[in-house]
Parts: sequence; C-alpha cells; structure tokens
Amino acid sequence: MPASAVQPGVELYKRFLTAFNDADYETVSAVIGQDFQDHHPGFEIEGLEAYLDALRGAHKSLEVHAELDEALVSGDKVITRVTLTGTHQGPALDLPATGREVRWSTTEIWRVEDGELVERWAQDDLLGLRAQLSSDAENVAVVQRVSDAVNERRYDDLDELFGPTFRDNNPAWSVESLTELKEIIRAAHEGLDFTVHLDALYAAAPDRVIMHITFRGRHIAPFFGQEPTGKEVQWTSLEVYRLENAKVVERWVQADTTGLMRQLDVPLP
Repeated sequence: MPASAVQPGVELYKRFLTAFNDADYETVSAVIGQDFQDHHPGFEIEGLEAYLDALRGAHKSLEVHAELDEALVSGDKVITRVTLTGTHQGPALDLPATGREVRWSTTEIWRVEDGELVERWAQDDLLGLRAQLSSDAENVAVVQRVSDAVNERRYDDLDELFGPTFRDNNPAWSVESLTELKEIIRAAHEGLDFTVHLDALYAAAPDRVIMHITFRGRHIAPFFGQEPTGKEVQWTSLEVYRLENAKVVERWVQADTTGLMRQLDVPLP
C-alpha cells in the first residue's frame, strides 16, 4: 500500500495518542466521532461522551501513559500495538489503590471514517494488569507464613504478620489481641502436640484469604479439663483472614471443636 494511503490513518491515531497522554480531551473530541463505539471484552462503550468518561477514569485511577509500538493500515482500519504504563492511584478493576507502578499491553483495531476514529476493538492484557494491582499473592503468602510459624512453634515470629488491631472471631473463644491468641496456640500445642496440615489456601477477595486445615495431634497433657490419654486426635477448621497492608487484622474461625471434645471424652450437653 502506498505511503499516501497509510499515512492519514496512522497520523490520525498518533494525534489521538498524543492528546490521550496529555489528557487533552478537546483534541480527543476532535478526532473521535460522536457516535464512537468501543468494543472491549467485558464492556462496551457507546458514544464520544461515554468514551471520554472512560479515558478520564483511566487517567484518574492509573495515571496511564501510552507508547505506540507499531501501527499498520488495512483498508479503513488502523491496527496498533501499544504499551501502557501508570501508577495505581485510584480504584481499578474493583481493586483499591496500591500506589504500585504498572505496565501492560493492548492490541487495537480502529476504524476510520471521514477523517475520524469511529470504532475500536481492543484486547488488553487485563489479567496481567490485575495481577500487578492485586494483593492476592502477597496476602496468601502471609497466611502461609502464619501456618508455618504455628507449626514450627515460632510464636514471636507471628508479631510481624499480625496488625496491632488484630481481632479473632471464634465461636469457641474470641480474643482481642495477638498476645491472647499466642497463649491459646501455645496451650493447644502443650496439650495436644498438634501440627497443621493445609487442605486449601486461596485468596477470596482483595483483602481476604481462606484457609481450610486439618489438625493432627496427640493428647499428651491436660486439655479441656481432661487428663492426658495419649490418644491421637484430628479435627478440621475453616478460617477467613482479613489483611491490611500485608498484615492479618481479623480472623473468623469455624473449627470442629465439638468433634475434638468427643475424642477427648469431654462430657457434652
């Protein structure tokens, strides 16, 4: 295709990209058609004003900047490959601001009509972007470290994994501080000589991690008012951890305490 046919569409797109990077919405409005359609996995945008709102949101949430890697023309279409960078300054993809620097790519097809960009199809690496914004992996690693510290009876190592306002919600007991929780864990170790076996550990929300565990131990010292029997015991627990800034600040526990009491011959109502 001769350069004269290629240049207008590419130059139009470059004009848009410069305006986008400068948050120059007046120039964006001059190159985007009033009835602009944006086809994007997960959402569709109809009209110039809706598209401008989306651009404003991207600038506000991610301080996004785009660099053109490649542009090709086919008929009335401009095909572009773009690298985007930014800083996570506001809610994006349902995730709260983290201040992290991010980088992702997109491949786009723009349709040109009467000197305007009138339609777009885009494939963004939103999965890669979300992974950069999400604290899921970090939070799961923190809860894994909690489990490891409990298993290895490194009680003081828990101090760096829990926030100062930590609260434990448990039908069998509720504690108001990590100090109280460590004493309960220590007493359970002394009485039941247990180890923690992870059955499942996964992120369930931007600030929560779910853990399902099986405890296995042996009754070696007085516990629940019962003298030691030497019996092997096993019970399970489903736990939800809430984290802030990579620290556990709250936990909810549903443990099979009744099943454990039966194994220890504790009289039940």
